[in-house]
Amino acid sequence: MDGAKDLAKDMLEAINVDDSGFIAALAKGLISFPVSMGYLAYDFMDTEHRRTNEDDKYRFARLLNKAKLNKELIGQVIDIFISDFSSRLDVALMTEKIVGSSAGRIIFSELTGVKIGAVISNRLVTAFFSGALIGSLLTLGAEVSRAIYTSRYLAARSPGNYQKLKDMGDLDLLYFLIEDLVSPFEKAIELHNANEVFFNEVCQCFLDGLGSLEK
Repeated sequence: MDGAKDLAKDMLEAINVDDSGFIAALAKGLISFPVSMGYLAYDFMDTEHRRTNEDDKYRFARLLNKAKLNKELIGQVIDIFISDFSSRLDVALMTEKIVGSSAGRIIFSELTGVKIGAVISNRLVTAFFSGALIGSLLTLGAEVSRAIYTSRYLAARSPGNYQKLKDMGDLDLLYFLIEDLVSPFEKAIELHNANEVFFNEVCQCFLDGLGSLEK
């Protein structure tokens, strides 16, 4: 159960949950300049994918030209991963386990009345805009390289979600912005595929963490 608690804690931290409230707007920069510079250097040396990279840079420029980076757009990107996660929840099992605890009774009874995925997505969007350093950074070459390679890694790791984002208008190139936020939920998805029992333990700990705020 300790391992389940660790992943659940990461999921809770992604939506900035702490003892002060359901979601705390903690200022934190999601764009790491050193990491982006690393991607830029790799891009410069990656002669094997030069043509593909140029095509992706064109896609990125076209995306920035037509898309407005706002809560709705970021929400669309985040929702792909959270919908995948929430679709795997065993609601009947969670009701049995969570509702039986005083900590989780109130919050889980509320969550069963709405789309749990939408609740999580909304809080992740709020967390993103509470600390994200966006705007002009997106036009820097370092960020373009990071967007390209992060998208490519997503395609290899999760081709289904990658394709969904790409089909929505090249939104796969914005994945790098929210990668840190959705990463714990992606790990939970992978866990569901490998060990459903452990996945359920993670979900129980996660929902208990939300419910504990309603004590």
